[in-house]
Amino acid sequence: MAFTAGEVTNIANAALDFYFNKGDQFAQTLQSRPLWDKIERRKKTFPGGKGNISVAVHGQYGDGSGNDVVKGYTHNDTVTFFTPANIKRANFPWREHHIGLTMTHTELKIDGISVVDTNGENTSNHSQRELTVLVGLLEDKLFELGEQYARSMNLLAYGDGVADAKALAGLALLIADDPSVGTVGGIDRASAAYWRNRARTAAFGAKVTGTPALAAHGGGAIVSNVADGGALLQALQYEYRQLIRYGGKPDTFVCGSAFLDAMEKELRANGQYSDTGYSGGKDVSVGNLSFMGQQITYDPTLDDLGKSKRAYWFDSRRVFLMGMDNEWRKDHSPSRPANQFVLYRSITSTGQMITTQPNSGLVMDIS
Repeated sequence: MAFTAGEVTNIANAALDFYFNKGDQFAQTLQSRPLWDKIERRKKTFPGGKGNISVAVHGQYGDGSGNDVVKGYTHNDTVTFFTPANIKRANFPWREHHIGLTMTHTELKIDGISVVDTNGENTSNHSQRELTVLVGLLEDKLFELGEQYARSMNLLAYGDGVADAKALAGLALLIADDPSVGTVGGIDRASAAYWRNRARTAAFGAKVTGTPALAAHGGGAIVSNVADGGALLQALQYEYRQLIRYGGKPDTFVCGSAFLDAMEKELRANGQYSDTGYSGGKDVSVGNLSFMGQQITYDPTLDDLGKSKRAYWFDSRRVFLMGMDNEWRKDHSPSRPANQFVLYRSITSTGQMITTQPNSGLVMDIS
């Protein structure tokens, strides 16, 4: 017998649930998205409420009066006191995101699916189509919906929020090419030095040249060179110490193909020692790289963005995604318009990417 409109709705909803909630997310992915996969898997939640995710920030200590340091005294000397007042609030507005698909009754008929509309009239049966309804049209459309959702959110995670002011802002804002300027969470980086990330980019190198004091937060892009132990490897060693200086524990390292090529070249040129030597199968490839125990992951998205020479290294406890309770990847089934024979399905996600400690994150380019 033909499907009722309610049955088709149930089938579509069940199929969406399968594609979006199974353990292996987006198994049909055409290109890996390691950054998005990790931050979405580890997202934190917040309750609904006013339009900001707010975190307390304490980056300065003392009041600069001279009374905020330890001084010696004796007998009945007069001592002084200071009043701490350095807590700030970083406020990140949460954003709403939507992607949806539409399907006409005509398409369903072509795919062998009849729909009994809400007026209750019967339609003719299609031979045994109920047995294979998830194969074909629905599968193809859900494939595209899942792929486009992942691609879109992945690009937002790398962006700065400028292209779509109503969507979340990602690494380009939180771990900026030039951390000496801009406002993040309502805190001005020009005046709050503690709110700056680490950067080794051409843009920041130019700033450091004009203002040498900014070198405390990084410098120019690295010129990869195999000499003296490898220029890039040495720079990463130095930057690691800076990332952990204030308690950061960098655990996410994504890079483009050219950046990874440079690391592999420096590694080969300087040798890799083990107790197995070069015996065995003579496999001369460089295996998966890691640095200070952190796996280095190639992310094709950086190549797509024209940033194959770039890497991001950060502490995912300090730079992360927050999703509103019960409002992340939420399925919707809007009613069809009275004058159109169509089905609609939507996915919405409400949240924002935030940082609670920018100086635990690094953006690095090679030239």
